[in-house]
Amino acid sequence: MANKLFHITTAVVLVMLLVLLSDPFMLWMPAQAQTAALLGAAILACLWAGFVMYESAHDEREAIHKMHAGRVAYLTGIAILTLALVFQGLAHDIDPWVSAALAAMVISKLAARLYLERYK
Repeated sequence: MANKLFHITTAVVLVMLLVLLSDPFMLWMPAQAQTAALLGAAILACLWAGFVMYESAHDEREAIHKMHAGRVAYLTGIAILTLALVFQGLAHDIDPWVSAALAAMVISKLAARLYLERYK
């Protein structure tokens, strides 16, 4: 239970930092605070990636839940990046990082699928 609470807390704090970095309320954030928030977000993203990499399923039901959670997260990322690309395209101001992130998601999914089908 403590492990789940730690995962939830890490995710909530990471999302809060990302919201602060996007400055949704048009607040002025000093450079030092922004740097600290960026560092905190980077550290928490790496910590979260570690959780994802080392999570394991102990039975078939847990494996299915893990698979479905990964699929939902992937499709959500694809949908949000596609919407960002469309809205930025309509404004004629496409951020290359959005295109790069979308391409990286698609290519990494395909590469992982091909690798796992061949070697697992």
